[in-house]
Amino acid sequence: MSAVTSRPAESRWRAFRRWPLAVGATGFLCGYLGPIALAPDANQGPLLGLLITGPGGTLLGVGLGAVAVLLPLSERQRRGALLVTCTAVALVTLYWSTPDPAYRGEIVDGAVSGCQAPAVLADATVRDWQDRIAKTPWGHPRPNWKAEVSQKLRDDRGLVVDMQVARVRSVYQNRKPWNADFFAKSWDEKSGEMRQYYAQDGIRSCSDFLRTGPALYFPSGGTANSWPPAEVPILLGLQTLQPVPPEYERFASP
Repeated sequence: MSAVTSRPAESRWRAFRRWPLAVGATGFLCGYLGPIALAPDANQGPLLGLLITGPGGTLLGVGLGAVAVLLPLSERQRRGALLVTCTAVALVTLYWSTPDPAYRGEIVDGAVSGCQAPAVLADATVRDWQDRIAKTPWGHPRPNWKAEVSQKLRDDRGLVVDMQVARVRSVYQNRKPWNADFFAKSWDEKSGEMRQYYAQDGIRSCSDFLRTGPALYFPSGGTANSWPPAEVPILLGLQTLQPVPPEYERFASP
């Protein structure tokens, strides 16, 4: 008699045990491998499976497994419900693994109110980099950087422009496998906030900027190849003024 009654209990235990194992394993594998495949630039991507979807899937499996065992379901129905649950967990986890939209820059609506040559900022820039290097003793600045930076700024023919910014609009790009479209947030009013930018040599003179009045720009940054940087805009800590790219022009309207 005891052997007869132990079989259903053992069968129920096996049916229950499948749920946390299967659902937890699905959440872990999809949460660990999904970010590696879909968002390889995410530094902590695999932690999704280790810390969230793996343990969460196990707990979900415990709860749903208990319900499935208590309900008057056939073995086929329980297996079908487990398959549907694992599929749903996999799809949701893989969706969470896709990368968030990437920031591509901002459209700036403003008017240039003044300009100066980078040479004017040469001494102040050298002092600023001296302070930075003093605070990072583990760094290795290139030899003779002071003379190079000072000479580069004095020889540069670009412009440091002062701009009264009326508003800005941030541009992003979706990075889902099925959607890579650009989109923009609403205009953010700045009410004449003063900012400085760098204008490359030969694009416009200061009088051209002043004569233009309010206009739309798309400032861009850069990547330093040495330390301190050899690129003038990066040395000055400024973005470079650029026209709005064609793919973003639809966001430049009011």
